[in-house]
Amino acid sequence: MLIVDDIPANLVAIETALEPLGRPVIKASSGQQALAALLEDSCDELCLVLLDVHMPGMDGFETARLIRSRERTRHLPIIFLTAHDHEHEAVLRAYRLGAVDFLFKPIEPEILRAKASVFMTLQRRTEELAAERLQRELDRARRDYETETLRREMAQEHAAREELARLDHRKNCFLAILGHELRNPLAPLRTAIELLKRAPDRPVGARTLEVLDRQTAFLTRLVEDLLDVSRINANKIELRPERVDLRALVEAAIVTSRPGIEQRGHTLEVVLADGPVGVVVDQVRIVQVVTNLLNNAARYTDRGGRIRVECASADGRAIVRVSDTGIGIAPELLPKIFEMFVQERVRSDGSGGLGLGLALARQLVAMHDGTIAASSGGRGAGSTFEVALPLDRGEAQSVAPEASAAPRPAGALRALVIDDNADARDLLAELLKAHGHEVCVAEDGPQALALIKAQPPDVALVDLGLPGMDGLTLVQELRAQLPALRTRLVALTGYGDASDVQRTREAGFDAHLVKPASVSSILEALVARDANARSV
Repeated sequence: MLIVDDIPANLVAIETALEPLGRPVIKASSGQQALAALLEDSCDELCLVLLDVHMPGMDGFETARLIRSRERTRHLPIIFLTAHDHEHEAVLRAYRLGAVDFLFKPIEPEILRAKASVFMTLQRRTEELAAERLQRELDRARRDYETETLRREMAQEHAAREELARLDHRKNCFLAILGHELRNPLAPLRTAIELLKRAPDRPVGARTLEVLDRQTAFLTRLVEDLLDVSRINANKIELRPERVDLRALVEAAIVTSRPGIEQRGHTLEVVLADGPVGVVVDQVRIVQVVTNLLNNAARYTDRGGRIRVECASADGRAIVRVSDTGIGIAPELLPKIFEMFVQERVRSDGSGGLGLGLALARQLVAMHDGTIAASSGGRGAGSTFEVALPLDRGEAQSVAPEASAAPRPAGALRALVIDDNADARDLLAELLKAHGHEVCVAEDGPQALALIKAQPPDVALVDLGLPGMDGLTLVQELRAQLPALRTRLVALTGYGDASDVQRTREAGFDAHLVKPASVSSILEALVARDANARSV
């Protein structure tokens, strides 16, 4: 409480009268001191001002007016004190200034304490109400926050469910397409096998061999696309950049794709830049991208269509553009044409690919800091795909990428085929025998170890997933037990990541072949001296 009186004795008397209430008392002997005291932070908890009316300089009325004029003290209750006779006009003036009471001196202590106690109670109740109101506001804010949080979480959960449903739908579509794509080559393979079983002694016809070779190649490409996507997603593809003329890579892709283009009777127009288009890229991967675009153009263009491939440089970029007069791309499909598992174009027979080729192409191009884009006028209006790569200003090689080397002539070798799969083991043995080699077989690691120790062959083709002792352990044992062993050890496995090649190298293998390996790569691996030459 604040007591304001210009007579010190009155201040002491009032303080003594209020002492039983147990509230701190602030004393001021003038209006100026009272206003100064009200500026202190400690005055924020004031519940009452006892203000003498007649004071020199600034009387109680003026002091009360200034108290009421300040926002911070506007609502403080004021009791006026006076020793003068009751003047009606003075009392009215006091009440107009916001006085809550008017006491006359000498003041009865009991009356003063009773009135002060009322205001203390009012302040306490006001504080309680304010605290309750604040708590209600906090509770409402918390409920609003919890409601908003719940709404947001429900919206996120709903979006996540929709995304999962979309992905599940795409997965189901992908599996259905995968089944369709697998059955396509499996059907002629199964038919060819049945024909061979009906007449096992009859020579295999050229047409049958062509079908078997083409459909097996298709299955191999399908598996490789799936593996490439997996390797990219796992960040396991390692690029081997070289400075090369992009025109040479385009020509290499054309050589690979030409049989499919000619089979469908398409006209191929090739427009290459007059001078070198230098890039620094992984040749194999860029040929893979361009081949994919050419194969798609051939596949999605009706027989007798036109395909145009261009290679040039513009604005500091090397450009490859493949255009066709095919079935085109619907406008709604263009924004997601490069997404995983999106069928790029659907034929009337239901075929549309796995939706892997373009997704894989985009990822490979992006790994080269390039871009790939598609455009089309819509259904029936053909399509154009454009690949842009950073242009290299250095001197590019003008030769085409090195083709798969033909197996070098070699004399008959003593070979050991180690594989727990009887079909794979026996057929590979027959293949090697057909090329003039002497072959024996082993079905597990311990048997192979014994055979090699007894009579070391010239070369051993080793599957890694062997029972009893896997291929890595077998070779480690051979290197440890027979340090002078001259047998060429070739890993033949379904594992083809860079880490797998590293493991076989560290184990002591001389080469690493990935199933299904081509005949030429197998025969080359028998005699090649480059350690760990990886082939697919």
